[in-house]
Formats: sequence, C-alpha cells, structure tokens
Amino acid sequence: MVVESGVHTVADGGALDCVKILERWSRGLQMLHVAHNIASERFDHWNRVSGISTAMLSAVVGTTLFASLSTSGLTGVRVVAGAASLLTAALSAGQLVWNYPELASRHRAAAVRYAALRRKVELRLANRDQMTETDVDVTSSEWEEIEQSAPQLPIGVRRRARREIASVPPRT
Repeated sequence: MVVESGVHTVADGGALDCVKILERWSRGLQMLHVAHNIASERFDHWNRVSGISTAMLSAVVGTTLFASLSTSGLTGVRVVAGAASLLTAALSAGQLVWNYPELASRHRAAAVRYAALRRKVELRLANRDQMTETDVDVTSSEWEEIEQSAPQLPIGVRRRARREIASVPPRT
C-alpha cells in the first residue's frame, strides 16, 4: 500500500476501508437523527398532556371548592376537591422537575446536528474516489462533539427509531 501524506487511494484499498466505515456510520447517524426527532416529539407531547391536565384539574378544583363552600354538607365533594388539589400541585411540580420543553428543545437541536453530519457523510460517500482517512477522522471528531452535548436517548426511543429505519427501503 502506497501512503503519500496520509492519503490512501482506492487502488491500494485504503479508501475502500474508509468507505465501509462511513457507510456504517451513516446508518448510525440516521438512527440517532431519527431517534432524537422521536424524542423531541415525545417530550413535546408530554409537555402538552401535563400542561392541559394541570389546567383542567385546576379548573375542577376551583369549581369544586366554590361548590363545597355553598353546600357545606357534602363531605364527598370536599374529599374530591382535596384530592384534585393535591394532584394539581403534584402535576405542577412535575412540570418543573421534568422540564419537557427543555428536553424537547435539546433533542431537536441534537437531531438537527446529527442530520447535518449525516448529509456531510453522504456527500463524502458520493465523492468516494477522493475520500481519505482525514474524512473519517473529521467525521469522528464532529460526531464526538455532537454526542457530548446531546441528551441521552431512552431505550424505547432507540428501539422505535430502529424499527422505523428498518421499515424504510434504503436509498439508491
């Protein structure tokens, strides 16, 4: 194998190894891109669900409290109002702790960065005759940078992303 300035050519087999590596990484980047999009959508959904639930329970608590004040003999109404009040407080605290909007935003940003890197890899693969080990090194460095700032993906999200990717025929 002839090495000139760290560049391997297709003739000596070096670029073929680089191509294989980037093809495998392209599939991994696709999975991470899809998974972070799924996670972003999921956390957006849970933010809406918890926000709407909290608002509805707050309305029920307020209405029930007014009803129980006017009819002080209904103990069941007071119990329901107390339970709904506790649930509303718990949901409100949960919204602060879970921080779904922040999680959705971080997953969305990671998905965008993984998609951009994936497009770069696809361009490098399209120009495979000029590919060098430097292309692999640059891709690896960019991927590591994204991974350091990306939020962790739930296992179920990774599984769903793999299923979605498997159901789509590969591009030719």
